[in-house]
Amino acid sequence: KGERYTVSPYKLLINDGNYYLLSFDDKYKKMRTYRVDRMRDVRLTGQPRDGVAEFAEIDLRDYTKRTFSMFGGKTERVEMRFINPLLHTAIDRFGTTDVRYSVVDETHFSVTANVDVSDQFFGWLLGFGKRVKLLGPPSVIEKFRSYMDKVREMYL
Repeated sequence: KGERYTVSPYKLLINDGNYYLLSFDDKYKKMRTYRVDRMRDVRLTGQPRDGVAEFAEIDLRDYTKRTFSMFGGKTERVEMRFINPLLHTAIDRFGTTDVRYSVVDETHFSVTANVDVSDQFFGWLLGFGKRVKLLGPPSVIEKFRSYMDKVREMYL
């Protein structure tokens, strides 16, 4: 909408084929990501960079694994059940650090991982149809149901 943002840039990231600038946002006083291809009229302000301590606390590998399309949300530990052929997809998405993989039965496995819960995460889940099921926690399942209800209402 043409709004101007003042940020302190830290890292250029690529996710799902898009470039993002990881920056400390002066207005929100936290690290945020911005799509580079949507930036217009970028200017250097000459002001000192803010957010040094916040950037130092970020584990970039973990950040990119738990963030879907660079949309943030509340980080929650979620459990999902996948069909076995999606094991490599799950490993590519969540990695192996601080993630628990378990055999559910002869055709399924579960993944428990930290995820930034957002509409983009829910859209990612829906892309798998019945091949993935969100198992918990109950609060995230309820948010997922609400998300699906909002989408379904558009087609009534």
